[in-house]
Amino acid sequence: MEVFGCPYWADVINFDGYSPLSYMFRNKKMKTLKDIISLKFKTSENEGVIFHGEGQQGDYVTLEIKKAKLVLRVNLGSNQHSSINGDTSVTTGSLLDDHHWHSVIIERYGRNINFTLDRETQHFRTNGEFDHLDLDYELSFGGMPFSGKPSFNGKNFKGCMESINYNGINITDLARRGKLDTSKVGNLSFSCMESRAVPVFFNSSSYLLLPGHMNQDLFSVNFMFRTWNPNSLLLLSRFAPGYGMVEIDLSDGKVSISISVNQTKMNSIEMSAGFGLNDGQWHIIQFHAKENSAILTIDGDDASAVRTNSSMQIKTGDQYFFGGLALFECGNNSASLAYLTPQRNKSLANSAASRAVERNPENLHNSQQKRQKKRAECINPAWSSLDVEWCHLNFEVCD
Repeated sequence: MEVFGCPYWADVINFDGYSPLSYMFRNKKMKTLKDIISLKFKTSENEGVIFHGEGQQGDYVTLEIKKAKLVLRVNLGSNQHSSINGDTSVTTGSLLDDHHWHSVIIERYGRNINFTLDRETQHFRTNGEFDHLDLDYELSFGGMPFSGKPSFNGKNFKGCMESINYNGINITDLARRGKLDTSKVGNLSFSCMESRAVPVFFNSSSYLLLPGHMNQDLFSVNFMFRTWNPNSLLLLSRFAPGYGMVEIDLSDGKVSISISVNQTKMNSIEMSAGFGLNDGQWHIIQFHAKENSAILTIDGDDASAVRTNSSMQIKTGDQYFFGGLALFECGNNSASLAYLTPQRNKSLANSAASRAVERNPENLHNSQQKRQKKRAECINPAWSSLDVEWCHLNFEVCD
C-alpha cells in the first residue's frame, strides 16, 4: 500500500485551564466586515472558553464549550434607541469532551455567518442591524481576557488547540516563536498532554469485568459515567460467600443502590440519590460501605449525600461488573444472574472513566496490565475487543 500526501507540521498549544493566551491588536481597535477564524481543539472538560473578544460599544464574539456542546455567541452591536438586540447564539455538536480532535471554522461576512464543526456547517444571520465587528485591544484564546471588564464570566479552557488562525494570522506559530506576550500565561507548552482518564463505551450487550480483593471490611468504589438511558445497570459485585451483594443502578434518572445482606436477596438495604442524571453529562458516583454504615455521594455534593446506619456486615468479593452482565461461566467461577429483572439487566450505553475500588485507586490501563498477567479462559460466550482509540489500549469485554 502506498500513501501520498504533503508534509504537515502541527502547531499545538496545551492550555492548563489557568490563563488564556492573548493576541494584541496593533492599533488597539479592530473593525472588520469580514472574519475567518479556524482552529482545532480537544479536551476532556465539558466547559471552557475557546476564544473571546469584545469592544466598548457592546460588540463581542465568543466561542465556548457548554455542557460538552459548542456555542458561538456574536453581537455586532445593539441599537440603544430601539428594541433591537444584537445578541446571537448558535449551538452545535455534542459530547465534545471526548478528548478527540474537533475542527472549527467560523466565516463571517457582515451579518451572515457559516459556523462549521467537523465539516457540518450551520448558516445563520446575526440579530441586530449592524455589519461590522468592533473589538478592542485583544482576542484571547483559552479564556477571558485580562484587560477590560468581560461582558460575562466563563471557565477557562483546559485542553489542546492546534493551528489557531485569525484572519490569516497563525496565532499558534506566533506563540511558538515568542512573538506573543506569554508572561501572564501559566504552564504554556507546545505539546498536547494526554488525559489520565480512560473513557470506555458500553453498548446494549457489553460489560466490563474487573478484579477485586476478597474479604475486605470496606467496600469503596468511585467512578464517572454519562448516559441518556434512564434505566441501566452501573455496577454489580458479589460479596464473599454468605455476605450477599451490592448493586448500583440508574433508575428513572436516579442512582439506586441495593445492598443484599444475604445471598437470597430477601433482606436488602435500599439507597437512592440524584435526579435527571441521564442528561448525557459526566456524573461522579462515590459509594462507601462498611459494618453498619454506608454513604452515597453524587457529583461531590457532600451536603446532599445519602447515609444509612442499617445493620450490615461487609466482606468484599473478587469481581466487579461494570455496565452490564450476562449468564456465563469463566473457569471455576460461575455467575447466575437469573434474579435480575429485564429492566435492570439492560446494559449501560454510556462512557465510564477512572475508578477506585477498595481504597486502591486504579485506572483501566493498570487493570488491563494486570489482566494480561492473569487471564481467564471463557467457556461461554465469546470474547470481543473494545478499542479505546485515543489511548491505543485494547480492553476485553463480554458481548
